[in-house]
Amino acid sequence: MSASGLGPFVRLWGLPTDQLPAATASTDDLAPLLTAILQEAVPFIDSAAPKSGPPDPKLWKSKGVHAHPDSAARVEVLERVVPAADLERVAAAAGGKEGLGKGKAKAEAWCCRRSVHDDAAKPGTARWEEFVRCFREEHAASERAFTPDCTGAHRALSWACGGVEAREAGVDWAGFTLIVEEMRHRVGRPVLKDRTFPVLQMACGAAAGDEFLVVSIPVPDFGEKAGESSRLASEKGALVAVYVSVERIRRMEGGRIEWLMATASDAGGALPAWVQNLAAPAVIWKDVPLFLGWIAKERGKGEGKGSSAGQGGKIGDGKAVPQPTVSDGINNAEPAATETPQVSTGNEVTQTTKVSESG
Repeated sequence: MSASGLGPFVRLWGLPTDQLPAATASTDDLAPLLTAILQEAVPFIDSAAPKSGPPDPKLWKSKGVHAHPDSAARVEVLERVVPAADLERVAAAAGGKEGLGKGKAKAEAWCCRRSVHDDAAKPGTARWEEFVRCFREEHAASERAFTPDCTGAHRALSWACGGVEAREAGVDWAGFTLIVEEMRHRVGRPVLKDRTFPVLQMACGAAAGDEFLVVSIPVPDFGEKAGESSRLASEKGALVAVYVSVERIRRMEGGRIEWLMATASDAGGALPAWVQNLAAPAVIWKDVPLFLGWIAKERGKGEGKGSSAGQGGKIGDGKAVPQPTVSDGINNAEPAATETPQVSTGNEVTQTTKVSESG
């Protein structure tokens, strides 16, 4: 990593398809990549909410605190801009990035949300086991289920990471998983086309069982280079966009649960970056009440049907929740959202944004 503490992997420029691990990669082959991602992601997300002491106000600036009836916890929003000059140094230290010579890099505008929840199966909060199941074990299925603007999901690739272990920031990490996931989101129908996000997604957990991390890194050319492995990004007319994110969920002293997620994105098309950056702080926090409202309903269904929903059962027990599906087109016939788009990628705009686009 560079002197700034930033690295080349957890970046909005992402990884090209030809730099993904080989399908036959062994755990020994995968370990250096998994460790490198972990070493970047942990200090970056910790800078937004250190485990001891407040965040550096020179790095992260407060953008307000939000409340919602579906969440007993208030949601704090922070913002950080990683300067283009720092990213140019990171690219140079990594041996150079195509198209990122001097003066070519663009600053990354990161938005972060933080909330602290009681560990309980009751309205307005969730149990630790529910967070683990929905965000570590079944991340895409959960996002597809509780996010109204997520219209498609496809797991394109996966690697066996069993046995990989690493130590970072005084924590022993294990249980690594590595996949490529394609997600599709509405960002403002009918004015704006849906966006498809191919990401390399790594997840791992603390060996002590009290913390886990999910890191998503864009693979911008996946639809063009991955052949039959891609279904959404390779569709004719698909508009591919990018986001990078780090999500950390942990048990705190006293038994409460901290939910932290930071993301930067570029929706592409004709949507100006300044519009996206302006919209993100007003939207990113809404994933918290969306999830908690949804999990409370699923818990209620489980109690009514005698299933294990909310007690470690699979999403969709009793067919209560749709599983991830491949969308049937760029603008498949689904009801338009009636509110500001609410997705965790951070690339949303309000439905009233007056921007036209042809592609």
